[in-house]
Amino acid sequence: MSYFKQLYQPIKVPSTGLFSADHKKYFIGFCAFWLFIAFLEFGQDYISSVIQDSAFRAGESLAYKLFWPLFIPFFVALDYGIAKAGERISGFFYIAVLGVQIMMVTFIHLLIFSVILFGVSILIHDNPMTLLYILFEKLSTRLYIALSVYTALSGLTIFVKRRRIGEEQSQTVQPQTITIKNGRSNLVVDINDIKWISSDGAYLDIFTDNQKHVVLDSLKNIIEDLPDQFKRIHKSTIVNIHRIEELQSRGNGDYDVILDDGNQVRLSRNYADALRGNLL
Repeated sequence: MSYFKQLYQPIKVPSTGLFSADHKKYFIGFCAFWLFIAFLEFGQDYISSVIQDSAFRAGESLAYKLFWPLFIPFFVALDYGIAKAGERISGFFYIAVLGVQIMMVTFIHLLIFSVILFGVSILIHDNPMTLLYILFEKLSTRLYIALSVYTALSGLTIFVKRRRIGEEQSQTVQPQTITIKNGRSNLVVDINDIKWISSDGAYLDIFTDNQKHVVLDSLKNIIEDLPDQFKRIHKSTIVNIHRIEELQSRGNGDYDVILDDGNQVRLSRNYADALRGNLL
C-alpha cells in the first residue's frame, strides 16, 4: 500500500470544474458534440430504413439515440465530483474515489437510459419488454462504451485542469523588477515604474516615473523579459497597459494612447490586436 501512495501522491486536482463560468465555450462544444453524434445515428437509422424499404419509427429511434446526449448531464455531475474529490483527498485514495465515481455514473446513466426505453416500449408495443430485460441488455451492449467514455473524459479533465492551474501559477509568478544594462553598470528597475519603451535605432529609451534610461537593446529582446502587462503597440513602442488612461481614435485605425502622466504615444492599426479585449 505504501508503494501505491508514493506512486500517486503527486496527483491532486484543483477544485475548479472543467465547465466553470470562465470556460463556457468548452461546455457548448461538449453539448454540440453529443447532439451531433445522436443526430448522425438517427440519420443512419433513417437511411437504413429507406434502403431496406422498412417502416421508420422516429420516436423509437430518437429514444435509443438519447444514450449519447445523456453523457452531457452525467459527465457534468462527474466533473463536479472530480472537483470536490480534488479539494479533499489526493494520492491513491483519489484514484480509488475517482474509479468509484466513474462506475456509479456509468451505471446510473445506463439505468436512466433503460427507464426511458422502457417507457417508450410501453407506449409503442402491445407486449413491452420488461425494465429488467432492457437494463441487462444495455449492460451487455453499452456498458463498455459508457465506461470507456467516462474514463477517457475523466482523464482529459484531470489533464486540462492540471495544465490550467500550471498556466495560472506561471502567470502569477512574474518578475517584479528588470535589470537594465547601462554601460558597465546594471540598474534594477521596478516593472510598475516603466511607462513605455521606445526604439531609437540600436538603442531603447525606457521611460519610468523618475527618468529616462538609454540602453543598447531591441524591443524584440526586451519584451521577452517583461510580464503580460507590456504590449507592443507600434513597431517602435512598447507600453505598460496599466499606465494607460485613455485611447483617442485618429479615424484611420490608429489611436493616440494617453498615459496616466499625460504623455502620449501612438497605437498603430497593425498592432491593435495587442490591446483588443483589454482596452479596445
